[in-house]
Amino acid sequence: MHQVSPQDNLFLHMESGTTPMHVGLLCIYKQSTADGGQVRFKNIIQTFESRLHKVPTLRKRVVKTPMKLDYPYWIDDPDFDIEFHIRHIALPKPGDWRQLCILISRLNARPLDLSRPLWEMTVIEGLDNIKGLPSGCFAILGKLHRSIFSREIGGQLLAALHDLSPESIASTPDHPSTVDRVPSDLELLSRAAINRVKIVSSYANLARKYTLPAVKKLYQSVCDTQSCAVGHAPHTRFNTRLSPHRIFAGTRFSFADINRVRERFPDARFNDVLIATVAGALHRYLSAKGELPQKSMTAMFPVPEHPQAGSDKRVHQFSYIFPRLFTEVADDTKRTERLISHLKRCREDTMWLDWKFADDASRLFPNTLADMFLKAAVSYQNARHTGPFFNTFISSVSGPHIPLYHSGAQLHACYGIDSIYDNLGLAHNAFSYNDSLNITVNCCRNMMPDPEFYTQCLNKSFRALLPSSSSSRKQVKAVPQEPEPA
Repeated sequence: MHQVSPQDNLFLHMESGTTPMHVGLLCIYKQSTADGGQVRFKNIIQTFESRLHKVPTLRKRVVKTPMKLDYPYWIDDPDFDIEFHIRHIALPKPGDWRQLCILISRLNARPLDLSRPLWEMTVIEGLDNIKGLPSGCFAILGKLHRSIFSREIGGQLLAALHDLSPESIASTPDHPSTVDRVPSDLELLSRAAINRVKIVSSYANLARKYTLPAVKKLYQSVCDTQSCAVGHAPHTRFNTRLSPHRIFAGTRFSFADINRVRERFPDARFNDVLIATVAGALHRYLSAKGELPQKSMTAMFPVPEHPQAGSDKRVHQFSYIFPRLFTEVADDTKRTERLISHLKRCREDTMWLDWKFADDASRLFPNTLADMFLKAAVSYQNARHTGPFFNTFISSVSGPHIPLYHSGAQLHACYGIDSIYDNLGLAHNAFSYNDSLNITVNCCRNMMPDPEFYTQCLNKSFRALLPSSSSSRKQVKAVPQEPEPA
């Protein structure tokens, strides 16, 4: 049994019916490589069950302290049932891409059961009419709560559930698994009293360490119009309160085409191409709606850091940059050149919001105050009154660049799914796998009722960055979309 970290505790507090705090990954598999050309649901259950010991976090559930007087605890669930966490469903005919996106949207909108280990998998069959996929493909949608998800856990899970060849390798635990005893209320209250004394004694040190640097950086972000910090984002349709409904859409680009873009813009990094593609898509989408702001939109982009020696691996070790997207610039070439130069400055600038600052700052608030503060901030709808700090979230995950297999079936494509929040209702996730980049769009359905049109904007934005638009149209690997609305 160990205590939930302050950062992870905030993710638990932010959970609500309209804001499920989980991330996900949609994996699509080709059955033709499996033994007999078929993978049965029981084979998937057996593979998960035999390798679950490699990711022990998936067996843990939350135990809350009475009256929320202290952070909750993780315990190994004594009633763990793998068949509760892995479900089975099929698309109705014809089983096309649009139907799959609608189903993923609905599944993603459902919050996880907080009384059980915070993850679930859904096996989806019937993908028989998606262009580019052979008949008989199936998908697995995985959902993990942000309080248990980290870069390390994601890597462990992807490695544990896949093989490097169609032949599955048997895996057995080194020792029998054990479960924790559920602690009593009296025991949790006793721990809370001791922990509160420790936290109060650290208030002065934390305040002295961060108050002056934080105030100075915020002042610079307000005064310097070219800074890379928050505080300059215009209000858009994506920056208001969420509904319970979600959309999911995605498109796919080859590494060969991305490298062609980098040849055209020699100073561009891989993620620069991603951010430029999103910036162009936002310009096209909001222009078509007659809602393009005159000021540049701003993004939030996480930058993972290498864990420091002796640091807690359960803490999310990310820094953040807040680049301008220059969406007010109509010309794609000029916008991209300005963006590349700006991103270079962002990386060189001191990242004022890093993982250590976030972890220490979250320790300042007792559990009850953190809960009250977050609920008050959401109900007040701060973005409506003060303007958003940034307009969209963009993240990039570097996956394996070799084929992987699950129960003998080859992994064809992966699409990441990010959380969205009140006042930040649009997220882009890029997941690279086997020489291709899959960009996923997650948004509130009320903010983006036409995800197919936005995906077309992404495709047009990327084609505009290629050296020769006329010759590149045949080379862009894009998931087929519905016709563009008139």
